[in-house]
Amino acid sequence: MRFGANSRLAAAVLVCFAALTGCSGEPERPTLEEATRQLVTDGDALLSMVKTDLTGLTQERADQDRTTSCTPGEVQRYFVFKGNLADPARHDPISRIGLLKGKLETMGYREAVDELDLMEDELGVTVSLHEEAKLTFVLLGRLSQTPNLVIMGKTECYPRTG
Repeated sequence: MRFGANSRLAAAVLVCFAALTGCSGEPERPTLEEATRQLVTDGDALLSMVKTDLTGLTQERADQDRTTSCTPGEVQRYFVFKGNLADPARHDPISRIGLLKGKLETMGYREAVDELDLMEDELGVTVSLHEEAKLTFVLLGRLSQTPNLVIMGKTECYPRTG
């Protein structure tokens, strides 16, 4: 009888432990397709804030696999847009970076690096991370070089499929 009670207790402890570890860890990593969808949605939200003020706009909307910073056999996606603010005196690129950073914060990103870390007057940079979606956005504003506004978002590296 004693052995049966201990077995039931051990089984109950194991079930509780399994339930707790299944619920207490990090959120499940999104698939590359899910991360890409959110990357494009978030990138489009940023682009909509500045698009009408930009000239010479170039963009990449996460439509191709890249291996730039991944280990062999892995890929990631990028959302990049670059352009020049038509009137930098009126639309300061560095101030724009601050507004875009604020938008990212409302979408669940946290700042990892900002321009204060660089101590550069003519350059504004911030790096923001979305922990759950595993996305990174780098925002760059420059006063004296072109393009004077560069926004780059990327997914983490994922194993190549196919």
